[in-house]
Amino acid sequence: MLYFAYGSNLDPAQMRRRCPHAAPGRRATLDGYRIAFGGHSRTWGGPVATLVKDPDEWVDGLLYELPRAELAVLDRYEGHPFAYRRKLLLVTDETGRRRRAYVYVLPVAEEAPPAPDYLGVLWQAYRRLGFDREPLAAAAGGVR
Repeated sequence: MLYFAYGSNLDPAQMRRRCPHAAPGRRATLDGYRIAFGGHSRTWGGPVATLVKDPDEWVDGLLYELPRAELAVLDRYEGHPFAYRRKLLLVTDETGRRRRAYVYVLPVAEEAPPAPDYLGVLWQAYRRLGFDREPLAAAAGGVR
């Protein structure tokens, strides 16, 4: 099963704890969406990442291959189906191949700046992976 991570699961240590049998993540892009923050995570103490449809934007992330049992583990961590909703979307991997991957999307009525510690995890991951940090900064309300 393929899973596209764009939030705190970009952190390799967190993914190893949650899904120890997942193959290492490969860079991928989800077109037609932008990263945003909303909702409230008790774990992080504030808003967390989600996706908003936007035909002119894209979201960078990592594509993980994982066993079906670990998809159920992610469902629990992401609060599916009560918080995040798991969707099957088309992403483009680093070779240019279009792949169907599971993606978790948190429906939010209102966007808000992310929890600072949460943003720090994403900021580090974006820097480590060489992702463009402007979309992340814009979604965070200019917080760097």
